[in-house]
Amino acid sequence: MDLKKKQPLQKGFTLIELLITVVILGILVSLAAPSFFGILERRKLVGATDLFFADLLFAKTETIKRNSAVNVVFKNKGTTNWCYGMTQLSTCDCTGAGTTCAIDGVERVVKADDFKNTSATWNFSGDNTGFDPIRGFSTNAGTLIFSIESSSANIVLTLQGRARICSSTGTGGYPSC
Repeated sequence: MDLKKKQPLQKGFTLIELLITVVILGILVSLAAPSFFGILERRKLVGATDLFFADLLFAKTETIKRNSAVNVVFKNKGTTNWCYGMTQLSTCDCTGAGTTCAIDGVERVVKADDFKNTSATWNFSGDNTGFDPIRGFSTNAGTLIFSIESSSANIVLTLQGRARICSSTGTGGYPSC
């Protein structure tokens, strides 16, 4: 007869195995974090670009529908504190509280605060654009460039009132400029 008792099988992890797993997981997360933050930054850029493009189309259709001008006005060129607003007036100030940028009494302002670290530059003369109510032609052609770190996206508005998005850095899957 065997006098030795069988030791029960242990189930689970030892403390050393658990610590090694946590260290490996920490290393993997630290390697993936910068890539994840880069993706978030590019999504902000794409969001700002798509929103401005949609707002240009909105201004154009509202101008034609109303048979009167709807203008898009830009402020703080080349900074990360930019803003733009839409108005039925010839100009408006989107920088402060209680702005004059409104259509039918509804404020239509987009500020850089919604897209942190995104800068905007444009080459519209007079820092605004609008559309002709009869043909939908642009009153002021130009390009607006949103950029963040090494990525950028352009919205090009022609005198014929046609807007398109492109990117010289391949951001957002937009066609090349």
